[in-house]
This record gives sequence, C-alpha cells and structure tokens, in this order.
Amino acid sequence: MIKEILNLIFLLGIGCAASAQLNSHPESYKIDKMDIDRAHQVISTPLKRGLVFPNPHPDAQWFPDASLGLFMHWGIHSVEGAQPSWDMIAHYPYGGKVSPPDKYYALADRFNPQKYDPDKWLKAAKEAGFTYAVLTTRHHDGYALWPSKYGIGTKQYMNGRDLLKPYVEACRGNGLKVGFYFSPQDWHFPGFRHPSEFDYDKRNDIIPPITDSIANYKAYEQMLGYVLKQMEELLTRYGKIDLLWLDGMWFRGINDMHTEQVYAWIRSLQPGIVINDRWSNVTNPDNPHGNGIRMGDFTTPFECTNPTYVPSRWWDNCVIWTGGSAGWGYDRTGSFRSNSEFMEQLVSCRSLGGNFLPNLGPTENGELHPNFYKTTSELALWMKHSRESVIGAGPSPGMERSNVKITTRSNNWYLHLFPNFRDQVSVKTDKLPGSITLLLTGESIPFNYRYGFVTFKVPPEKRTAIDDVVKVQL
Repeated sequence: MIKEILNLIFLLGIGCAASAQLNSHPESYKIDKMDIDRAHQVISTPLKRGLVFPNPHPDAQWFPDASLGLFMHWGIHSVEGAQPSWDMIAHYPYGGKVSPPDKYYALADRFNPQKYDPDKWLKAAKEAGFTYAVLTTRHHDGYALWPSKYGIGTKQYMNGRDLLKPYVEACRGNGLKVGFYFSPQDWHFPGFRHPSEFDYDKRNDIIPPITDSIANYKAYEQMLGYVLKQMEELLTRYGKIDLLWLDGMWFRGINDMHTEQVYAWIRSLQPGIVINDRWSNVTNPDNPHGNGIRMGDFTTPFECTNPTYVPSRWWDNCVIWTGGSAGWGYDRTGSFRSNSEFMEQLVSCRSLGGNFLPNLGPTENGELHPNFYKTTSELALWMKHSRESVIGAGPSPGMERSNVKITTRSNNWYLHLFPNFRDQVSVKTDKLPGSITLLLTGESIPFNYRYGFVTFKVPPEKRTAIDDVVKVQL
C-alpha cells in the first residue's frame, strides 16, 4: 500500500501543476537499491559493543572547553526572512506566513546568494570569542545547501553550486571548529507528511492508519537510505568535520530509530566527531512526544532559555540571538539582544560547564546584517580584557557560594556583575584571597574578609553596560 501511494505521489508531482512545488523533482527521490541496502545493514546489524559517550577519541576533546559557538540557519526561507520550514505550516503559532507549502518551496527559485562571504562572518565571530560554528546544511524543508545526489537543493536550483565548501574553508581559515546542522526529516520527501499536517488547525484530523506494517518499514528504509547517503556526502566531501548537530529523525509507525547503530556508522566516517542527542530524542522540541532516548556525545535539553542544572558531562544551549519575528531565520529588523543579555546567557552556561550556541540567520544574498558586526565588535572589545573568565573557563565552585555567578580557571574565581546588579558582592571563599582585581582595568578592589566570606562593592563609576568581571585569586 505504501509503495503504491509513493508511486502515485511521484506521478502527481510530474503531472499536477497545483502541487508542482511541494512535489517537485520526484525523480530525485528514487533511491538506489545499494543505498537502501546500506541503510538496512546499518540498522539491522547488532553492535559488538555499546558506544561510549561522550566520544573518547582525542579529536573530540575540544568540545567541553569550546564555550561559545555560532549557530546559523540559512536556506530558501531567508528570501522572506521566514521561520525555517515551520513557516510553510498554515496557522502555526511561530510561523505560517509563507504557507501553503507550494508558496514556501517557490522561494527556491529566488534563493541565489551573490554576496556570500563566510570568511567575513567567521572572522568577526572569531574576534568576538566564538570557537566553533554550526551551519544548517539542510532543514526540515529538505533543501540542501550542497549538490546532493538525492532530494532538492542547489543541484536543481543553482546549477550545482556548493555553499558548504566556502563555509568549511572559512571555519578552518579562522581557526573555528567545523559544525554541520542536519535534519534527518525531509518534509518534501514524497508521502512523508500527511496533507493535514501542513495546517496547524487540522493537525489532529484523522490520518489514515498504516495497514501494511511491512510495506511501511520498507518505505522507512527507503527514506533512511536517502538520509544516510546525504550524511555520507557531508561527512566525506569536506575533510574533517568536528561536530554534527542533528534535529529529529522520525517516520510514522516506526518506534525504533536505531540511534546507537547510526551513531556508530557516523563515527566510522568521522572517528573524532561529536554528535548531539537529537537523532531520536524523547524531549526533542520539534517532537515532544517522541519515542527515542537521549543519546549523544552532548545533550541539548535547553533551548531559548537559561540553563538551570547540569544535564550531562557535555551539553550546549541554543538560543535565538536576534530579536525580531523570524525565529531561527533571517531577521529583517536587524535587531539583536543586548550584549549584557548575551553575556549573562554565556556565563550561565559556563558556570554549569556547558557551551552557549546563539543563532542568527544570514540574508538570502549571503550577507549578515550590519548590526551583527556592530555587536561582535563590542563583544571583541570585552573579550580583550575578560575573555579568560568565559572562554575555556570552568564551572562554578557552587551556585550557593555567591550572590553573583561564578566561573573558574585553576585557582582563580571570576565573579560576574551584570548591569542590573548594584549591590555588595558576597562570596564564600573559605580562605583569604591573594588578590581581587577588576579585569576591565586590572586595578585592585578593596575587600573585607571575615569567617571565610569575602565582601566588596565595585564603585558605580567603574561599572559598564555588559559584564564587569572581578577576578579572585585564591
């Protein structure tokens, strides 16, 4: 039954003008048998031993100290400054303005960045303290930023232009670790979503039940063959890839996404890579009712919120850096959250031992808004005097020890005073500090020490609008 439905969709994609966008290029989804067989082998072959998480490979050990990464959502959605993928869903609370899907996929005809200069992006990021970057290679809409063998992307719409190669080269040229975001879901894949799922108000309509579980499983393996082939391209065409940020594998009627086998296969291609926990994840924000388990080298339990606990040995917190209505996509308003808010979120992550991953969206022409460079320039100035307190800094010795957030490095504690904090600082050190200095100026701060507690106050004229860091040497 599933096979017949897929064949029918292929035919409709060719012959029905009304669905020409959503079902365009059906020939690109005819998956070779060798790729389907490979997918079957990956998920059906038991592992001889369980994987160790986090990845113990020497090349993976950069991650816990990385501290700050740049997340970038880029694709055909950038043409309209729209929410990636979700904006094709009518009435979606955080999207819906480029619906129905035909209207959304028509953006592919207008996406052809002529001013793409990732070296400029990442040079500014490097100076602002970023140590790695993560670019969306393909979001749920299925549009690939490289000329893939399967699916839709630059192969059909940009004469085979590869947008990933310059990005990878720019990362390496600026000393940043290379990260790829990849969504295993593809809403453009024939039959992957039921029509009612493209309208938020109809999402609870009755979807025809699966009557042939064997045929459905074969359809799942067909899609998995496509997904693994694309991942193979990403992991073999560009040299060493440091990080893979996955975002939710799912297929109707399939409960086991074979996470561990897939991750073992990924490591066979890139032994030193670090992978997040969203191939299949019970708390995936895109699929809160999922049936997977949290498994990965690093976890991603926080999204658009300040972290409140230590969820695992390695983890990151992704947030939307821009302030407009485009969500994860390009924000035409050019507004960014204040640098004090940025720094407070970064410190929150480092004080608990995690990495901070703020997101922005490049324009359809391949540029970043001028305000990005203004913002990173201010961060770069701050990093010149206070970088040691966050980039590579260790976690707090105890959140209960002070009325301000603390990060650490060797025998030094860094106390972070944000603009809204104007009180006296109190910190339980249990020993007399050797010195207390304001990193901005390097000058000593007078303090009192009694019964294991240090107290002091930074004069108002010494305070700034971002984060005033006081270094306590123990």
